[in-house]
Amino acid sequence: MAAKFRYSEKNPLHPISFIEMDAMHTHMELLLTGLEREQGERLAASVEQRVKAMERRFNRFDMKSPLAVLNSRAAAESVAVDDELFMALELCEVFRVATRGYFSVSTSTSKADVVPYRLDAKSHSVEFSGEGIQLDMGGFAKGFALEQVARMAREAGAKLGLLNFGNSSVAGIGHHPYGEWWSVGVVNPENVGVAACEVHLCDSAMSVSGRSTAGEYHIINPHTGVKVAQDELILVEGRSALVAEVLSTALYAAPHDERRAIMREFEGYTATELFCSKQGGTECRKIE
Repeated sequence: MAAKFRYSEKNPLHPISFIEMDAMHTHMELLLTGLEREQGERLAASVEQRVKAMERRFNRFDMKSPLAVLNSRAAAESVAVDDELFMALELCEVFRVATRGYFSVSTSTSKADVVPYRLDAKSHSVEFSGEGIQLDMGGFAKGFALEQVARMAREAGAKLGLLNFGNSSVAGIGHHPYGEWWSVGVVNPENVGVAACEVHLCDSAMSVSGRSTAGEYHIINPHTGVKVAQDELILVEGRSALVAEVLSTALYAAPHDERRAIMREFEGYTATELFCSKQGGTECRKIE
């Protein structure tokens, strides 16, 4: 779906630019204030171009994508990659170490101290540490894209805004025009018509990981290669949409007794375990 753009001047103090598109197997929505119509239209075109480029770069199922080429060759030889993919892999390695290996873009199982790939900063090349390694950027790309789009919106002149990527990753630019924050509801997978809890965003982001609203377990423990079958949701709030996305994924994959140790590596972020009921109630437990 191409990006759709709508503009409203019903409130002249806060004209609204609304941008939506499908990307990375989900739906993205941007609600922004402070832009003129022409600025909003240009931003919509730029966001579509940028997000689609990231989608092509990080799609391991597209055999022409840089990631797919890397997956097909890097076990046998060192492969040069573009600047953005190299930077992304550098970040993923930092996150892997900081989360005790519970965030990993490698689909092979390994110990927390085993590096799945080697990076050469001089040649911007990547080499896998062994056979059977494949990289999947799905747990990284959405948060990375959301952070990039938020930066683009600010640079375009957006004063306030809310960016929603599939209801599981959300970023707030400033606050609501008539409040101190943007109020965001977390979907209860047991009862999708009822919010599990409410999050307040002001120049901050949130990410939720866990079982899908369809009841599917899809997050894998990198140490075992097995899908994690925890029924709670993990909610992470903090400054960076990317860090929140990575951290919520890692905490959900990690055993309960290791979650506090992981959180100590991420100053300025909060994490909560949400236990939802079919009746709509939610028990919230801070990870601290």
